[in-house]
Amino acid sequence: MSENSNAAALRAWFRTCPALADGKRFRQDYLAEAPTEYAIFSVPSTLATTENILGQTVLLDTQTENFIFASKEPYGADTLQNLKNLAFYQEVMEWIVQQNNAGNFPEWQGGTIKGILPSITASPVQIGSSAAKYQIQIRVTYRRN
Repeated sequence: MSENSNAAALRAWFRTCPALADGKRFRQDYLAEAPTEYAIFSVPSTLATTENILGQTVLLDTQTENFIFASKEPYGADTLQNLKNLAFYQEVMEWIVQQNNAGNFPEWQGGTIKGILPSITASPVQIGSSAAKYQIQIRVTYRRN
């Protein structure tokens, strides 16, 4: 099984973000219970299509794929810790926007990336007594080859 996928390329791209701690696990479609680790999750995305003059459905040249960047973070009654978690995500989102504006994108199978931007802001989505899963959604827009 090949690890050369768009999700793997996006994961490698995220590893260059200075906000991410070195040495922490970075998984695909999975987060463990204990903090701190990161993951990229594949999200269902709608394919953009049209109908040609023969009545056939064809893919449009510009497509969008959605992913979730998530992490498991310490969480609880400590307001400062919870604010620190949100500040981490603000830093990650700012880095994504900077990379987008600079045109610094990962290689993309089947196309050329035109933009990577956060499409949903950070929030805790799974809360436990001492850890929470925080996440943001990322929209990758690309032109098919």
